Amino acid sequence: MKPEPEFTWIPLGVGGGLNEADLSSHLFAPVGSSDFVCIDAGSLFSGLNKSVQENCFHEVSFPKDSNLSREGFILHHKIKAFLITHAYLDHLSGLVLASPNDTPKPVISLDGTINDIQKHIFSWHTWPNFGDSGEPPRLNQYQYISLPPGKTAPISDTLINVTAFPLAHGPHTDSTAFLLESGGHYLLYMGDTGPDEVEKRSTTYNLWKVTAPLIRENSLHGIFIEASYPDERPDEALFSHLTPKWIMKAFHQLAMLVAPGKPATALKGLNVIIMHIKPDFSARVQPRDVIINQLTEQNDLGLNLIFAEQGKRMTL
Repeated sequence: MKPEPEFTWIPLGVGGGLNEADLSSHLFAPVGSSDFVCIDAGSLFSGLNKSVQENCFHEVSFPKDSNLSREGFILHHKIKAFLITHAYLDHLSGLVLASPNDTPKPVISLDGTINDIQKHIFSWHTWPNFGDSGEPPRLNQYQYISLPPGKTAPISDTLINVTAFPLAHGPHTDSTAFLLESGGHYLLYMGDTGPDEVEKRSTTYNLWKVTAPLIRENSLHGIFIEASYPDERPDEALFSHLTPKWIMKAFHQLAMLVAPGKPATALKGLNVIIMHIKPDFSARVQPRDVIINQLTEQNDLGLNLIFAEQGKRMTL
């Protein structure tokens, strides 16, 4: 049985590159709340602008006497924390550019990502230090919070708890999966990652071992996962990303963990949100169209595939 929607999701950006106005950035809140967490922030102002135009914040009361634009009001007062999967620019540049116009709030991730942001981004070399540690002077706009892997922590001023898990993203940096929980309901957001078989690590499989019981309990409302390239991309050129065939192989592994005796139906109806598709300069067929077709054709598990669109609000 598919669980009733418990989370509001507003995609501020869904792409994996090239279009700087549509990069990975997603808002989440429990249904009935307008206190959001933002997972990744590749596009921030442009995503807020698009989402305001699409009336994604209809439940938010905007003060008539405010000097802020609607985008500014959401950023200042309704985004309560940033959860960053890794410090690559397509997941962080919107936050960096908006930082001089933001208000204080936490930036949350695994220790490696926090170190990368502190050392390489808010460093006074790439950008002023808007953090509360690192190279002085520290502007203290953002409070860094490093999460121990697998340990659950509350997110201040929201109704959400978060647990972080490492994902393999090449030799230089790990990525992060964030498991959001509110009222006993869960969403899983996976940052960029390569296939376990290519990365020679078991980070996705280890994450599935945590995820499988939630699916059996009917408390997982969706899995967000990247599909950066079509299947034609060779494994040696994935650069720690996924294709449709690798995605389906991973979900077959998850199905075996959920119901070893009935894997073919174990994930039927599960919301699987596809994001981070990398556009290119193709004049005729865009990778997004190819990936949609390939995943749809290979979906023999009955997954409810949702292809993320910027500014298209949904409940999950």
